[in-house]
Amino acid sequence: MILSREGLKQTEAWEKAGVALPGFDIEKVAAETKQSPEWIHFGAGNIFRGFVAHAHQNILDAGLAKTGIIAVDSFD
Repeated sequence: MILSREGLKQTEAWEKAGVALPGFDIEKVAAETKQSPEWIHFGAGNIFRGFVAHAHQNILDAGLAKTGIIAVDSFD
């Protein structure tokens, strides 16, 4: 199993390992985000990944959002 967009298409292996996969079309969400971005987040650290990204994952899984979050981090 490889954790990549292509690797996630191997649904049987992930499910056998007990991993819950996204309940939405990743490619469609990525295209919609590129076409009409709605949310940009600066500073994608642990709090973002642990709370904000998780909450938005649930919103996408429920079909309540059409776009993802563009996460930006800057150094220096």
